[in-house]
Amino acid sequence: MFLGLTIAWWSIVASGAPPSGEAVEDDVTDVPPQLRSAVELRYPAEASDLHGDVEVHVAVDSTGRVTAAEVVSGDPVFHAEATRAVSELLFSPATHGGIPVSGVALVRLHFAPPFDDDDDAIERILVIGNDDRDDTKARTTLDETDLERAAGDDLAQTVAQVPGVVVSRANADTSKPIIRGQTERRLLLLNDGIRHESQKWGPDHAPEIDPFSAGRISVVKGAAGTRYGPDAIGGVLLVEPPPMRRQAGVGGKVLLQGATNGLRGYAALRLDAVPSDTSPWSFRLEGNVANGATQRSPLYLLGNTASRSYNLGAAIQHQANRTTLRLTYRRYDLRSGVFFGVVVGTPDEFRARLEADRPPTADAWVVTRDFQRPYQQVAHDVAALHLEHELAGGGTFSATYAFQNNRRLEFDSVRQSIDGPQYDFLLRTHSIDASIEPEPHDLLGAAAQTMFGVQGIIQENIFRGIELLPNYLGFGASAFANERLNYGRFELDVGARLDHLTRTGFLSELSLERAVREGVVEAEDCPQPVLRFRCPGAWTTGSVSLGAIWRAVPDAVDVKLDLSQANRFPAADELYLIGSAPSFPVYAVGNQQLGVETTWNASGTLGLRLPAIEGEVSGWGSLVQDYIYFAPALNDNGEVRFDVTRQGTFPRYTYAAIPAAFWGTDGRLLLGPTGQVGLELGGSIVRSLDRSTGAFLIGTPPDRGFVQLITRPYLGPGMRDVRLAVRVDGVARQTRTDLNADFAPPPPAYALLGASAEIAVKLGSRQVRIGMEGHNLLNARYRDYTSLLRYYADFPGRDVRVRLGFDL
Repeated sequence: MFLGLTIAWWSIVASGAPPSGEAVEDDVTDVPPQLRSAVELRYPAEASDLHGDVEVHVAVDSTGRVTAAEVVSGDPVFHAEATRAVSELLFSPATHGGIPVSGVALVRLHFAPPFDDDDDAIERILVIGNDDRDDTKARTTLDETDLERAAGDDLAQTVAQVPGVVVSRANADTSKPIIRGQTERRLLLLNDGIRHESQKWGPDHAPEIDPFSAGRISVVKGAAGTRYGPDAIGGVLLVEPPPMRRQAGVGGKVLLQGATNGLRGYAALRLDAVPSDTSPWSFRLEGNVANGATQRSPLYLLGNTASRSYNLGAAIQHQANRTTLRLTYRRYDLRSGVFFGVVVGTPDEFRARLEADRPPTADAWVVTRDFQRPYQQVAHDVAALHLEHELAGGGTFSATYAFQNNRRLEFDSVRQSIDGPQYDFLLRTHSIDASIEPEPHDLLGAAAQTMFGVQGIIQENIFRGIELLPNYLGFGASAFANERLNYGRFELDVGARLDHLTRTGFLSELSLERAVREGVVEAEDCPQPVLRFRCPGAWTTGSVSLGAIWRAVPDAVDVKLDLSQANRFPAADELYLIGSAPSFPVYAVGNQQLGVETTWNASGTLGLRLPAIEGEVSGWGSLVQDYIYFAPALNDNGEVRFDVTRQGTFPRYTYAAIPAAFWGTDGRLLLGPTGQVGLELGGSIVRSLDRSTGAFLIGTPPDRGFVQLITRPYLGPGMRDVRLAVRVDGVARQTRTDLNADFAPPPPAYALLGASAEIAVKLGSRQVRIGMEGHNLLNARYRDYTSLLRYYADFPGRDVRVRLGFDL
């Protein structure tokens, strides 16, 4: 007989005092304590059917035993039992330089009244870790240490350290992520639980998300539509902010960095404050600035690639009784030049550019922090209200309302007398998400956790300038449900979802005539009720998923299987786009007949967590129905077609729905994960083809891998977290592509050498973290197949960065 299901979550405290009377060695470890056991928990008779969470700080010694415990939150009626229970927990001790040391952990216990009147019954505690092993999908989480090493990078560069993730760089100082061969258009980005909505159809339209605002970033690889919604065909990026401060006082974080390539400087600050021990309020203010000059390839400058950016964020949280309210605001602002070399006058000039060793005007470019036309100016504002309420009968209700305002201005090369942008995009989005997680319960002989919710979105796009995209108005609604069944060593996860989207494009008479002439729309599909022609569209889809985890050897070997279906509605640009822009150096033509893109995904993952070896490897495959393929258009002679416009000559690209297949493998293996010497190996392989013709798809990432040698020497009590690493990244030549449908053959294979060193030095009461990274140290020339920049120039050369960080 069970009193009910109690779940204990555990996570490591990044900074905080140990339980009273227990000394912990500076609370600095390489690897924090890892929970290894469960205990029996009794529901107090005097609790009178109360539900509640209790958080307990525990000190863990070098043998893994709990030596002290201190309750930090929760109803007093549960304190005694919580303290007794955690004292019986067993941990793998924290390690520093491979040596077991003392550490601190946070244990959260949930108390629920018994299912029956058997007061002698003992309740189970299921330990659910906050790590990636509990997701049935292949998932990798970057913590604050990983994010600090990537300080100054944009979101795509930050997550590219995860095997299976590739950076796609275009013509400005920006980049976009690719996961398992799927570009950002097929990736869902959730920033603090909010779907990131922006203009993302251009190769230079990088995600307007600041990695410094994150406490951790999780990369979910593979289709995940049932839980996260449309667009999650290739994967999901979960950007989660650090927890709000709970202790009285002021704290924070400072990061400073300088980089040699582009003479880039970066500074970031976060401040957290709580007025008093009894105050329900907590506050956060954060921001960062970056300024970069012209970047340099190994042989020449990359003209007009300077950039400036700043990010601001603020949060106010009120927590009382069972309700937490958090109000947040974030602003992302970027101004960056567009590489001079992408502008060409004629098709012959474009072909000559492909064969040239360097851009023809490269010798005239200079190092400067200013940029000229063409350039882009992007601002993204997000205001959100988050609510979390513990239900009286147990469980949690969560809701988020968010408003996003995305403004993109693009300034083309024009006569000197013309001011202002030639393209002006404004995207406004209102969204609401609400979900309920009832009290865990028994179901089919398992401990079950249910979750269900609804989502809604209203989106308005307003475009001004040279004809490119129409105005449109969209409404979306979703409902989903998920059930997690835990049988101990075996877990089953089942989900289902229903999505609907209605979107209407508004075209002027001139725009409609042009769209009909290009074959984008049919005139009868766009009636004219008032002023403008209306082009309506409506789509409804359903998704299902089934995932399983088998803990073959508990805490050591995990086997995951995920079978998922996901959908993506056609984007407005895929339906209506006609033309080019400075950040979109091709002439694209949309197709209003495109329908919903649907993928069926299967993925198997093997995870190892052994003392001497740690890692994860996945094999996966996807079949995609009506895959919206964006590729060069061919003329009647089978040659790539070009369009000559007032802005220059551009290759034509079109959208077409095809049956596609993707498959591959990715993973990493770490030998000696906590020892003084370690070796890390990783890589990814992606294959793709058009199932109707058997032809390879253009743009699929080539095979790649890396090897990294890591040392963690111990230099004494005043110097901690010493880490030295040498890394080699190798990328093969893409041989599986359609040479007749591309402008140029794939670039050669290349290898890049990198190295890094970092140390934490204790200066008085503060620990200062110092790091240095070198990228492409041999200054090798290379071009990456996944990026449009490869048609015009080499990628940036050697870059050495130095960073300084400390907590306030």
